[in-house]
Amino acid sequence: MKQISRRNWGWKITATGIVFLLLVGGLTGCDQGKTVSRSDFLLDTFVSITLYGESDEQLLDQPFERIEALNSSLTAFETGSDLGLIKENAGIKPVTVSEDTYRIIEKSLEYSKNSGGYFDVTIGPLVDLWGIHSPETKEAPTQEAIDAAKAKTDYKKIILSPDDQSVYLTEAGMAVNLGAIAKGYIADEVMAVLKSEGVKHAIVNLGGNVLVMGGKADNSDFGVGVEDPRNPGNGYLGVLSIKDGSVVTSGDYQRYFVDAAGNKYHHILDPFTGYPANSGLIQVTVVTNASIDADSLSTTLFLLGLDEGLKKVEALPDVEAIFITSENRIVVTSGLKDSFVFDQANYGDTYTITFR
Repeated sequence: MKQISRRNWGWKITATGIVFLLLVGGLTGCDQGKTVSRSDFLLDTFVSITLYGESDEQLLDQPFERIEALNSSLTAFETGSDLGLIKENAGIKPVTVSEDTYRIIEKSLEYSKNSGGYFDVTIGPLVDLWGIHSPETKEAPTQEAIDAAKAKTDYKKIILSPDDQSVYLTEAGMAVNLGAIAKGYIADEVMAVLKSEGVKHAIVNLGGNVLVMGGKADNSDFGVGVEDPRNPGNGYLGVLSIKDGSVVTSGDYQRYFVDAAGNKYHHILDPFTGYPANSGLIQVTVVTNASIDADSLSTTLFLLGLDEGLKKVEALPDVEAIFITSENRIVVTSGLKDSFVFDQANYGDTYTITFR
C-alpha cells in the first residue's frame, strides 16, 4: 500500500463504531512554525481542522461551510431532508435527491454488495428500533420487533436511478442510515476543498474520524494514538505514524446500554441477526487512503470477526487494520509493521500482540 506514513447532526450513529483515535504530538508545537486551527461542535461531535505551514485562517472558512452544507443535506431527521423524504416515500415513489446524497448512497450500496450485506445501507429500521445513543439503562427490543425491523433491512430493495438522481426504497417502512459512512465521506470532501485551496499539510478530525495530508510542515509523520478499548479515554495502546491517509476505528465501548439484568448492548448492529454484533472483536482500526473506505470497512470488519476480517483486508489493496479481540489479542496486518508502535511497557501485561 501507499505510505500511510451545539448543532444536531440528527443521526443515530449506531451502525458504525465511533472513532476514538487521539492525535498525539505536533498539534500545536512551535516547531511547526505557522499553524492555523479551528474547532466546533458539528455533526453531533467535536470537529477540528488544523493546517500546517499556513497562517491564513480564512482557508478554514470553506471547509467548515462544506461540513455545514453536508450536515443539512444528509441528516436523517431534519424536516424535508433527503433521507427523511426517502423514508417517507418508501414503497410509494422514488425521490430525487442532491448530488451529495446520491453519491454517498451509491457508494454505500457498493459497500453493501461487496460486504455480502454485512454493511447494509438500509439498516435504518434496526437503528431506529434499538435507539442506542449513549450509556443508559433500558430493555432490549422484543424479538418480534427485531424480526419486523430486520425484514425491512435489505440493500437489494433500494433502486437508484442516475437519469433523475433518484432513490427508491421498494417497501414501506424501509429507511436509509448513513451512520457507518457519512463522516468518512465528509472528511474526504473537506480534504478536497483544502487541496483546491493549495493547502499541503493538514489534519481533518471529525469526532475522531481522522484524515491527514502531507505530514507536518517539516515533513515528519503525524502520530495517531489508538485508544485502549478496555479503558477508553485513559491511554493509547500504541501510536500509528502516518503522512497521508485515514484512520478510523469501530469499537463496542462508547454507545451502548445495559438492561436491568446487567446485559450490555452496543451500537454496532448485525443486519443478519438484528442484534449488536457478537463477532469476538471489541475494536477494529482501519488505515486506508480514503476516509470513506476506512469508515465503511471498520464496521464491516468488526461484523465479520477476526478470521474473515483478515481475509477481507488481505484481498483489498491499500487497506491495513488493527484487530482487538475480546480475549485481549491485538492482531496487526503486515503493512503496519513499521508504522504502528505498541506500548509494551504499559500494556504488555494486558494484551498480546501479533503482526501478520
